Amino acid sequence: MGYRVDFINMEVLATGGIYVRSYPQANQIIIDSKIEGKPGMFLNAFFVQDLLPKNHTVLVKKTGYFDYQKNILVAENQVTKIENILLIKQNIIFNQVAEKTNYFSVSRDNKNVLIARPDTKSISFEYFSLSNPNQKKASSLPVQNAEILDIKWSDDYSSKALIKIQKSSAVSYYIFDASKTIQQSSPLDYLDKNSQQISFNPKDLTQLFYVENKTLYSLKNNEATTVIKNIITYKISGSGILWLSSDGFLFQSDISGKLMQKITTEKAVLNPNNNYKLIAESGKTFLKENSSLYILNTDTKAFEDFLSPITNYEILSAPDNKNLLLANDSEIYLYSFEDELYEKIFLGSQIKDCRWLNNDYIIFTADGKIKISEIDYRGNINIISLPDSLALSAGNIIKNNPSQMIFNQSDGKIYILTENQLISSEKITQ
Repeated sequence: MGYRVDFINMEVLATGGIYVRSYPQANQIIIDSKIEGKPGMFLNAFFVQDLLPKNHTVLVKKTGYFDYQKNILVAENQVTKIENILLIKQNIIFNQVAEKTNYFSVSRDNKNVLIARPDTKSISFEYFSLSNPNQKKASSLPVQNAEILDIKWSDDYSSKALIKIQKSSAVSYYIFDASKTIQQSSPLDYLDKNSQQISFNPKDLTQLFYVENKTLYSLKNNEATTVIKNIITYKISGSGILWLSSDGFLFQSDISGKLMQKITTEKAVLNPNNNYKLIAESGKTFLKENSSLYILNTDTKAFEDFLSPITNYEILSAPDNKNLLLANDSEIYLYSFEDELYEKIFLGSQIKDCRWLNNDYIIFTADGKIKISEIDYRGNINIISLPDSLALSAGNIIKNNPSQMIFNQSDGKIYILTENQLISSEKITQ
Protein backbone atom coordinates (compact mmCIF):
# COMPACT_ATOMS: atom_id res chain seq x y z
CA MET A 1 0.00 0.00 0.00
CA GLY A 2 3.06 2.25 -0.07
CA TYR A 3 5.25 4.21 2.31
CA ARG A 4 5.08 7.62 3.93
CA VAL A 5 7.31 9.77 6.08
CA ASP A 6 6.26 10.32 9.70
CA PHE A 7 7.69 13.81 10.13
CA ILE A 8 7.02 13.84 13.88
CA ASN A 9 9.24 10.83 14.55
CA MET A 10 11.25 11.20 11.31
CA GLU A 11 10.60 7.65 10.14
CA VAL A 12 9.66 6.05 6.85
CA LEU A 13 6.71 3.75 7.52
CA ALA A 14 4.61 1.36 5.51
CA THR A 15 1.05 2.66 5.31
CA GLY A 16 -2.33 1.07 6.02
CA GLY A 17 -5.96 1.70 5.21
CA ILE A 18 -9.46 1.98 6.68
CA TYR A 19 -12.58 0.34 5.25
CA VAL A 20 -15.94 1.65 6.56
CA ARG A 21 -19.46 0.29 5.95
CA SER A 22 -22.72 1.17 7.69
CA TYR A 23 -26.43 0.32 7.74
CA PRO A 24 -28.28 2.31 6.58
CA GLN A 25 -25.92 3.92 4.10
CA ALA A 26 -24.15 7.03 5.45
CA ASN A 27 -24.29 10.44 3.80
CA GLN A 28 -20.74 11.31 4.77
CA ILE A 29 -17.62 9.61 6.18
CA ILE A 30 -14.75 11.74 7.49
CA ILE A 31 -11.27 10.48 8.42
CA ASP A 32 -9.17 12.64 10.74
CA SER A 33 -11.42 15.68 10.08
CA LYS A 34 -9.86 16.15 6.63
CA ILE A 35 -10.39 13.10 4.39
CA GLU A 36 -14.01 13.15 3.35
CA GLY A 37 -16.01 10.77 1.19
CA LYS A 38 -19.31 9.05 0.55
CA PRO A 39 -20.02 5.32 0.31
CA GLY A 40 -20.44 3.86 -3.17
CA MET A 41 -23.97 3.34 -4.49
CA PHE A 42 -23.66 -0.43 -4.74
CA LEU A 43 -21.00 -1.40 -2.20
CA ASN A 44 -22.28 0.92 0.59
CA ALA A 45 -18.65 1.24 1.72
CA PHE A 46 -15.82 3.78 1.83
CA PHE A 47 -12.11 2.88 1.63
CA VAL A 48 -9.14 5.14 2.41
CA GLN A 49 -5.55 4.03 1.92
CA ASP A 50 -2.05 5.49 2.38
CA LEU A 51 -2.62 6.22 6.11
CA LEU A 52 0.21 6.35 8.63
CA PRO A 53 0.21 3.46 11.15
CA LYS A 54 -1.28 5.24 14.17
CA ASN A 55 -4.67 6.10 15.68
CA HIS A 56 -7.14 7.72 13.29
CA THR A 57 -10.57 9.25 13.90
CA VAL A 58 -13.51 7.99 11.86
CA LEU A 59 -16.76 9.99 11.78
CA VAL A 60 -19.86 8.54 10.08
CA LYS A 61 -22.80 10.89 9.50
CA LYS A 62 -26.32 10.53 8.15
CA THR A 63 -29.05 13.18 8.28
CA GLY A 64 -31.59 12.38 11.02
CA TYR A 65 -29.34 9.76 12.65
CA PHE A 66 -26.93 9.76 15.58
CA ASP A 67 -23.31 10.26 14.53
CA TYR A 68 -20.90 7.35 14.82
CA GLN A 69 -17.33 8.21 15.83
CA LYS A 70 -14.42 5.90 16.61
CA ASN A 71 -10.73 6.36 17.27
CA ILE A 72 -9.04 3.31 15.82
CA LEU A 73 -5.51 2.05 15.26
CA VAL A 74 -4.25 1.47 11.72
CA ALA A 75 -1.33 -0.98 11.35
CA GLU A 76 1.32 -1.15 8.65
CA ASN A 77 0.37 -3.06 5.50
CA GLN A 78 -3.11 -3.81 6.88
CA VAL A 79 -6.66 -2.65 6.19
CA THR A 80 -8.60 -1.89 9.40
CA LYS A 81 -12.26 -2.73 8.87
CA ILE A 82 -15.22 -1.07 10.59
CA GLU A 83 -17.93 -2.80 8.62
CA ASN A 84 -20.83 -3.50 10.97
CA ILE A 85 -21.87 0.04 11.93
CA LEU A 86 -25.56 0.37 12.81
CA LEU A 87 -26.82 3.96 12.55
CA ILE A 88 -29.77 4.75 14.86
CA LYS A 89 -32.44 7.36 14.12
CA GLN A 90 -32.49 10.34 16.43
CA ASN A 91 -36.29 10.26 16.56
CA ILE A 92 -37.67 6.74 16.24
CA ILE A 93 -41.43 6.55 15.64
CA PHE A 94 -43.41 4.28 17.98
CA ASN A 95 -46.87 2.70 17.75
CA GLN A 96 -49.18 2.00 20.66
CA VAL A 97 -49.70 -1.74 21.10
CA ALA A 98 -51.75 -1.79 24.32
CA GLU A 99 -52.78 0.58 27.10
CA LYS A 100 -53.57 0.38 30.82
CA THR A 101 -51.15 -2.46 31.49
CA ASN A 102 -48.25 -2.96 33.86
CA TYR A 103 -46.74 -6.29 32.75
CA PHE A 104 -46.00 -7.99 29.47
CA SER A 105 -44.04 -11.00 28.26
CA VAL A 106 -43.00 -12.23 24.81
CA SER A 107 -42.98 -15.93 23.90
CA ARG A 108 -39.68 -17.74 23.34
CA ASP A 109 -40.17 -17.79 19.58
CA ASN A 110 -40.70 -13.99 19.66
CA LYS A 111 -44.04 -14.29 17.88
CA ASN A 112 -46.65 -13.70 20.59
CA VAL A 113 -47.24 -11.35 23.52
CA LEU A 114 -49.06 -11.85 26.81
CA ILE A 115 -50.23 -8.71 28.61
CA ALA A 116 -51.35 -8.90 32.25
CA ARG A 117 -53.49 -6.47 34.26
CA PRO A 118 -53.80 -7.53 37.91
CA ASP A 119 -56.54 -5.83 39.94
CA THR A 120 -58.41 -6.43 43.20
CA LYS A 121 -60.74 -9.08 41.71
CA SER A 122 -58.75 -10.94 39.05
CA ILE A 123 -55.88 -10.89 36.59
CA SER A 124 -56.92 -9.97 33.06
CA PHE A 125 -54.86 -11.19 30.11
CA GLU A 126 -54.56 -10.17 26.49
CA TYR A 127 -52.77 -12.52 24.11
CA PHE A 128 -51.93 -11.62 20.53
CA SER A 129 -49.51 -12.20 17.68
CA LEU A 130 -46.87 -9.55 17.01
CA SER A 131 -47.67 -9.88 13.32
CA ASN A 132 -51.29 -8.92 14.03
CA PRO A 133 -51.47 -6.93 17.31
CA ASN A 134 -54.99 -5.64 16.61
CA GLN A 135 -56.51 -9.10 17.06
CA LYS A 136 -56.22 -9.65 20.81
CA LYS A 137 -57.65 -12.61 22.67
CA ALA A 138 -58.89 -11.77 26.17
CA SER A 139 -59.00 -14.11 29.16
CA SER A 140 -58.88 -13.87 32.92
CA LEU A 141 -57.64 -15.63 36.02
CA PRO A 142 -59.94 -15.24 39.05
CA VAL A 143 -57.22 -14.52 41.63
CA GLN A 144 -57.76 -11.52 43.89
CA ASN A 145 -55.12 -9.01 45.03
CA ALA A 146 -52.25 -10.93 43.44
CA GLU A 147 -48.91 -9.83 42.02
CA ILE A 148 -47.27 -11.47 39.00
CA LEU A 149 -43.68 -12.41 39.79
CA ASP A 150 -42.73 -14.15 36.55
CA ILE A 151 -44.04 -15.65 33.31
CA LYS A 152 -42.14 -18.65 31.93
CA TRP A 153 -43.03 -19.76 28.41
CA SER A 154 -42.73 -23.32 27.18
CA ASP A 155 -39.62 -23.80 25.05
CA ASP A 156 -41.20 -24.62 21.71
CA TYR A 157 -44.84 -23.57 22.07
CA SER A 158 -46.18 -20.04 21.91
CA SER A 159 -49.53 -20.28 23.63
CA LYS A 160 -48.75 -21.93 26.94
CA ALA A 161 -46.89 -20.36 29.87
CA LEU A 162 -46.33 -20.84 33.59
CA ILE A 163 -47.51 -17.86 35.67
CA LYS A 164 -45.80 -17.31 39.05
CA ILE A 165 -48.05 -15.34 41.42
CA GLN A 166 -47.63 -13.97 44.92
CA LYS A 167 -50.61 -13.28 47.16
CA SER A 168 -49.69 -11.97 50.61
CA SER A 169 -46.63 -14.11 51.43
CA ALA A 170 -47.78 -17.22 49.54
CA VAL A 171 -46.38 -18.16 46.11
CA SER A 172 -48.42 -20.24 43.68
CA TYR A 173 -48.26 -21.28 40.01
CA TYR A 174 -50.88 -21.34 37.28
CA ILE A 175 -50.83 -22.52 33.69
CA PHE A 176 -51.82 -19.95 31.07
CA ASP A 177 -53.34 -21.51 27.98
CA ALA A 178 -54.13 -19.13 25.12
CA SER A 179 -56.75 -21.50 23.74
CA LYS A 180 -58.95 -20.88 26.82
CA THR A 181 -60.99 -17.78 27.65
CA ILE A 182 -61.26 -18.62 31.35
CA GLN A 183 -57.99 -19.83 32.79
CA GLN A 184 -57.86 -22.66 35.31
CA SER A 185 -58.75 -21.04 38.63
CA SER A 186 -56.89 -23.43 40.92
CA PRO A 187 -53.11 -23.32 41.32
CA LEU A 188 -50.92 -26.25 40.37
CA ASP A 189 -50.58 -28.82 43.10
CA TYR A 190 -47.14 -29.46 44.66
CA LEU A 191 -45.61 -26.20 43.43
CA ASP A 192 -44.95 -23.43 45.96
CA LYS A 193 -42.17 -21.10 47.14
CA ASN A 194 -39.95 -24.14 47.84
CA SER A 195 -40.14 -25.36 44.24
CA GLN A 196 -37.02 -24.46 42.28
CA GLN A 197 -35.87 -24.63 38.64
CA ILE A 198 -39.33 -25.25 37.19
CA SER A 199 -39.38 -26.03 33.47
CA PHE A 200 -41.61 -27.53 30.79
CA ASN A 201 -40.85 -30.78 29.03
CA PRO A 202 -40.48 -29.47 25.44
CA LYS A 203 -41.70 -32.81 24.08
CA ASP A 204 -44.78 -32.94 26.35
CA LEU A 205 -46.23 -29.62 27.48
CA THR A 206 -48.49 -31.29 30.03
CA GLN A 207 -45.38 -32.25 32.01
CA LEU A 208 -43.36 -29.97 34.29
CA PHE A 209 -40.09 -30.62 36.12
CA TYR A 210 -38.98 -29.02 39.38
CA VAL A 211 -36.46 -29.50 42.19
CA GLU A 212 -37.18 -29.74 45.91
CA ASN A 213 -34.84 -31.02 48.62
CA LYS A 214 -32.23 -32.19 46.07
CA THR A 215 -34.79 -34.28 44.22
CA LEU A 216 -36.00 -33.75 40.65
CA TYR A 217 -39.74 -34.34 40.29
CA SER A 218 -42.04 -34.70 37.32
CA LEU A 219 -45.48 -33.10 37.60
CA LYS A 220 -48.17 -34.40 35.25
CA ASN A 221 -51.93 -34.85 35.61
CA ASN A 222 -51.75 -33.41 39.16
CA GLU A 223 -49.35 -36.15 40.19
CA ALA A 224 -45.72 -35.69 41.23
CA THR A 225 -43.23 -38.52 40.70
CA THR A 226 -39.57 -38.78 41.57
CA VAL A 227 -37.22 -38.66 38.55
CA ILE A 228 -33.69 -38.23 39.97
CA LYS A 229 -32.45 -38.09 43.57
CA ASN A 230 -29.39 -36.34 44.99
CA ILE A 231 -29.44 -33.62 42.37
CA ILE A 232 -28.01 -30.10 42.66
CA THR A 233 -29.14 -28.56 39.38
CA TYR A 234 -30.40 -29.73 35.98
CA LYS A 235 -31.25 -28.60 32.48
CA ILE A 236 -33.53 -30.17 29.87
CA SER A 237 -31.23 -30.85 26.92
CA GLY A 238 -32.90 -32.00 23.69
CA SER A 239 -34.88 -35.11 24.58
CA GLY A 240 -32.92 -35.76 27.77
CA ILE A 241 -31.78 -34.30 31.09
CA LEU A 242 -28.35 -32.92 31.96
CA TRP A 243 -27.75 -32.70 35.70
CA LEU A 244 -25.15 -32.18 38.40
CA SER A 245 -25.30 -34.74 41.16
CA SER A 246 -24.64 -33.98 44.81
CA ASP A 247 -21.39 -35.98 44.60
CA GLY A 248 -19.99 -33.46 42.09
CA PHE A 249 -20.31 -35.32 38.78
CA LEU A 250 -22.21 -34.26 35.66
CA PHE A 251 -24.63 -36.81 34.25
CA GLN A 252 -26.95 -37.13 31.26
CA SER A 253 -30.03 -39.32 30.95
CA ASP A 254 -33.25 -39.76 29.02
CA ILE A 255 -36.27 -37.70 30.05
CA SER A 256 -37.37 -40.35 32.55
CA GLY A 257 -34.10 -40.09 34.47
CA LYS A 258 -32.95 -43.52 33.35
CA LEU A 259 -30.27 -44.63 30.86
CA MET A 260 -27.71 -42.58 32.77
CA GLN A 261 -24.31 -41.61 31.40
CA LYS A 262 -21.54 -39.90 33.40
CA ILE A 263 -20.20 -36.88 31.49
CA THR A 264 -17.40 -35.68 33.77
CA THR A 265 -14.64 -37.88 35.17
CA GLU A 266 -13.30 -35.29 37.61
CA LYS A 267 -15.33 -34.59 40.72
CA ALA A 268 -16.35 -30.95 41.28
CA VAL A 269 -16.01 -29.71 44.85
CA LEU A 270 -19.45 -28.46 45.90
CA ASN A 271 -20.42 -26.17 48.74
CA PRO A 272 -23.86 -26.98 50.20
CA ASN A 273 -24.42 -23.29 50.98
CA ASN A 274 -23.86 -22.15 47.37
CA ASN A 275 -26.32 -21.89 44.48
CA TYR A 276 -25.64 -23.78 41.25
CA LYS A 277 -27.01 -23.46 37.74
CA LEU A 278 -26.28 -25.28 34.48
CA ILE A 279 -26.23 -23.01 31.43
CA ALA A 280 -26.04 -24.00 27.76
CA GLU A 281 -24.85 -21.11 25.57
CA SER A 282 -22.85 -20.82 22.34
CA GLY A 283 -22.77 -24.59 22.00
CA LYS A 284 -20.98 -24.91 25.34
CA THR A 285 -21.98 -26.05 28.83
CA PHE A 286 -21.34 -23.75 31.79
CA LEU A 287 -21.74 -24.26 35.51
CA LYS A 288 -22.48 -21.18 37.60
CA GLU A 289 -21.64 -21.37 41.30
CA ASN A 290 -22.93 -18.21 42.97
CA SER A 291 -20.95 -15.70 40.91
CA SER A 292 -18.15 -18.06 39.85
CA LEU A 293 -18.32 -19.53 36.37
CA TYR A 294 -16.94 -22.78 34.97
CA ILE A 295 -16.91 -24.24 31.45
CA LEU A 296 -17.06 -27.92 30.56
CA ASN A 297 -13.91 -29.06 28.75
CA THR A 298 -15.15 -31.86 26.53
CA ASP A 299 -11.59 -33.18 26.06
CA THR A 300 -10.64 -33.48 29.74
CA LYS A 301 -14.27 -34.13 30.76
CA ALA A 302 -13.98 -31.68 33.63
CA PHE A 303 -15.24 -28.20 34.54
CA GLU A 304 -12.57 -25.51 34.28
CA ASP A 305 -12.49 -21.91 35.51
CA PHE A 306 -14.12 -19.39 33.18
CA LEU A 307 -13.26 -16.37 35.27
CA SER A 308 -16.02 -13.79 35.56
CA PRO A 309 -15.13 -10.13 36.16
CA ILE A 310 -18.46 -9.33 37.88
CA THR A 311 -20.94 -10.87 40.31
CA ASN A 312 -24.68 -11.57 40.19
CA TYR A 313 -24.66 -11.61 36.40
CA GLU A 314 -26.87 -12.90 33.63
CA ILE A 315 -25.29 -14.65 30.64
CA LEU A 316 -26.48 -13.80 27.13
CA SER A 317 -25.09 -15.44 24.01
CA ALA A 318 -24.85 -13.53 20.71
CA PRO A 319 -27.04 -14.84 17.86
CA ASP A 320 -23.96 -16.18 16.06
CA ASN A 321 -22.58 -17.70 19.32
CA LYS A 322 -19.24 -15.90 18.87
CA ASN A 323 -19.55 -13.66 21.94
CA LEU A 324 -21.08 -13.72 25.41
CA LEU A 325 -22.47 -10.88 27.48
CA LEU A 326 -22.24 -10.90 31.25
CA ALA A 327 -24.50 -8.22 32.68
CA ASN A 328 -25.59 -7.23 36.18
CA ASP A 329 -27.25 -4.10 37.54
CA SER A 330 -24.11 -1.95 37.23
CA GLU A 331 -21.76 -3.43 34.59
CA ILE A 332 -21.82 -5.10 31.19
CA TYR A 333 -18.89 -7.19 29.99
CA LEU A 334 -18.29 -8.86 26.64
CA TYR A 335 -16.41 -12.15 26.35
CA SER A 336 -14.93 -12.78 22.91
CA PHE A 337 -14.33 -16.45 22.12
CA GLU A 338 -12.04 -15.39 19.27
CA ASP A 339 -9.80 -13.19 21.43
CA GLU A 340 -10.41 -15.21 24.63
CA LEU A 341 -10.79 -12.13 26.80
CA TYR A 342 -13.30 -9.94 28.61
CA GLU A 343 -13.85 -6.29 27.71
CA LYS A 344 -15.97 -3.81 29.67
CA ILE A 345 -18.78 -2.44 27.49
CA PHE A 346 -20.63 -0.25 30.00
CA LEU A 347 -20.44 0.93 33.60
CA GLY A 348 -23.50 2.60 35.14
CA SER A 349 -26.39 1.97 37.51
CA GLN A 350 -29.84 0.35 37.40
CA ILE A 351 -28.91 -1.72 34.34
CA LYS A 352 -31.63 -4.13 33.27
CA ASP A 353 -33.30 -5.71 30.21
CA CYS A 354 -29.95 -6.20 28.46
CA ARG A 355 -30.44 -7.93 25.08
CA TRP A 356 -28.68 -8.44 21.76
CA LEU A 357 -29.84 -6.32 18.81
CA ASN A 358 -27.76 -8.33 16.36
CA ASN A 359 -24.30 -9.90 16.42
CA ASP A 360 -22.61 -6.50 16.84
CA TYR A 361 -24.96 -4.34 18.96
CA ILE A 362 -26.79 -4.61 22.28
CA ILE A 363 -29.68 -2.69 23.86
CA PHE A 364 -30.36 -2.15 27.57
CA THR A 365 -31.75 0.34 30.07
CA ALA A 366 -29.53 2.19 32.54
CA ASP A 367 -30.40 5.08 34.86
CA GLY A 368 -33.92 4.98 33.42
CA LYS A 369 -32.71 5.51 29.83
CA ILE A 370 -32.70 3.11 26.89
CA LYS A 371 -29.21 2.76 25.44
CA ILE A 372 -27.87 1.09 22.31
CA SER A 373 -24.19 0.12 22.21
CA GLU A 374 -21.81 -1.49 19.79
CA ILE A 375 -19.57 -4.30 21.11
CA ASP A 376 -16.53 -3.30 19.02
CA TYR A 377 -14.05 -2.59 21.83
CA ARG A 378 -11.28 -1.34 19.54
CA GLY A 379 -10.72 2.26 20.60
CA ASN A 380 -13.81 3.91 22.10
CA ILE A 381 -17.20 2.17 22.30
CA ASN A 382 -20.13 4.00 20.69
CA ILE A 383 -23.24 4.24 22.91
CA ILE A 384 -26.35 6.31 22.21
CA SER A 385 -29.38 7.05 24.42
CA LEU A 386 -32.93 7.29 23.12
CA PRO A 387 -34.64 10.66 23.79
CA ASP A 388 -36.52 11.33 27.05
CA SER A 389 -39.72 11.75 25.01
CA LEU A 390 -40.85 9.38 22.26
CA ALA A 391 -43.02 10.26 19.27
CA LEU A 392 -46.06 8.09 18.57
CA SER A 393 -47.37 7.58 15.05
CA ALA A 394 -50.70 9.12 16.15
CA GLY A 395 -48.88 12.42 16.64
CA ASN A 396 -48.71 12.62 20.44
CA ILE A 397 -45.65 12.32 22.68
CA ILE A 398 -45.07 9.78 25.45
CA LYS A 399 -42.49 9.93 28.22
CA ASN A 400 -39.63 7.47 27.85
CA ASN A 401 -39.81 5.99 31.35
CA PRO A 402 -39.43 2.24 30.75
CA SER A 403 -40.49 -0.24 33.40
CA GLN A 404 -39.91 -3.08 30.91
CA MET A 405 -38.11 -3.20 27.58
CA ILE A 406 -37.26 -5.93 25.09
CA PHE A 407 -35.88 -6.08 21.58
CA ASN A 408 -37.51 -8.59 19.25
CA GLN A 409 -34.97 -9.90 16.75
CA SER A 410 -37.65 -11.51 14.59
CA ASP A 411 -39.22 -8.15 13.61
CA GLY A 412 -36.36 -5.77 14.46
CA LYS A 413 -38.48 -3.66 16.85
CA ILE A 414 -38.10 -2.35 20.39
CA TYR A 415 -41.03 -2.98 22.76
CA ILE A 416 -41.30 -0.63 25.75
CA LEU A 417 -43.71 -0.59 28.68
CA THR A 418 -43.89 3.06 29.77
CA GLU A 419 -46.59 5.12 31.46
CA ASN A 420 -48.76 1.93 31.59
CA GLN A 421 -48.68 1.67 27.80
CA LEU A 422 -46.96 -0.93 25.63
CA ILE A 423 -45.44 0.67 22.54
CA SER A 424 -43.33 -0.70 19.69
CA SER A 425 -40.77 1.04 17.52
CA GLU A 426 -40.36 1.04 13.81
CA LYS A 427 -37.86 -1.53 12.52
CA ILE A 428 -34.33 -0.47 13.46
CA THR A 429 -32.15 -3.34 12.17
CA GLN A 430 -31.61 -5.06 8.85
